[in-house]
Amino acid sequence: MLFNSVFKNPKWRGKDDFPSSDDWKNEINKWLLFIQDKNQLKRYLPRLNDSKSKRDEALAEIFSAYILEVKLKYPIIRWEVKTISGKDVDFVIQDGLNEIYCEVKSPGWESELEQKERLNGRKDLPKYISGEARSIAPWQAIRFALKKSYPKFLPNCKNLVILNDDLFVHILDVPLDIEIALFEDRGVYNGEKGYFTSTDFENIGGILILNCRHIARIEYRFMFIANKISKNSFSITPQKGIINCN
Repeated sequence: MLFNSVFKNPKWRGKDDFPSSDDWKNEINKWLLFIQDKNQLKRYLPRLNDSKSKRDEALAEIFSAYILEVKLKYPIIRWEVKTISGKDVDFVIQDGLNEIYCEVKSPGWESELEQKERLNGRKDLPKYISGEARSIAPWQAIRFALKKSYPKFLPNCKNLVILNDDLFVHILDVPLDIEIALFEDRGVYNGEKGYFTSTDFENIGGILILNCRHIARIEYRFMFIANKISKNSFSITPQKGIINCN
């Protein structure tokens, strides 16, 4: 199994229960085989075997590429493409005659911790602790991802932000937060209007939110939201759905 040869003695070993089941191991192995077939595995190996956070970021990119090409049929034509001021996007997909520049962001639950929790080592404990209560605001993670991605995008290209999150509550489970982040038009959240309500983020054509979860079996969930005032608008089809994996 490729999984075993990739993860021989990683720095993150013992930091969590990754992979949490054989089902997850088998699914991740599919992603690794895909990236190997694309001649990109060697480039990802250092990050996959580094810290837990770097491993998860690398897997988020690999999974995003996998679902776009294998499941949604958008072939990846280039990787790590330079854009502006020495920056690059993760990959470019083909959509008919169009090219879409894709940047993956993977906000984790650690970003939702308060500073006191971080200082007390909460990030080194399991994600979920029985009896622990907390407030959540996934809309903040969405806006932060868009803000971080924006400087990478060329104004004359079709640009897509892919959100593959590991928050305490997955973004796809809180549709109201998606609405707040993108379309709230009064500015009552942190004094900012939704990022798809003005030309401030017009270089972003849309956002694709992904989630891979295991309930009875592993399934992929996705939702595309277009920025209708973008300078270079486009659509991803289907725009939302659930893909069950065997």
